[in-house]
Amino acid sequence: MSEHLHTPGDGKLNRHIFVNGNEIRNVFYADEKKGIVKFYPCPFRVKRPECDEAYSRTLRGDVTVEFINDTN
Repeated sequence: MSEHLHTPGDGKLNRHIFVNGNEIRNVFYADEKKGIVKFYPCPFRVKRPECDEAYSRTLRGDVTVEFINDTN
């Protein structure tokens, strides 16, 4: 997978994702090159009661990723 793509299972450890300088939580996809971030807003909710798909949002802008060291 490319270095500019970030997903929960990509093995790149913990990181903070920012769009235009604002930290975004619950991110499940980020593309630094294209400037796209997809995330689940809080509170979590499903699209329709009969559907198991969660409601998500997409943001576009200047995407930056800051890796964090976990010393625990």
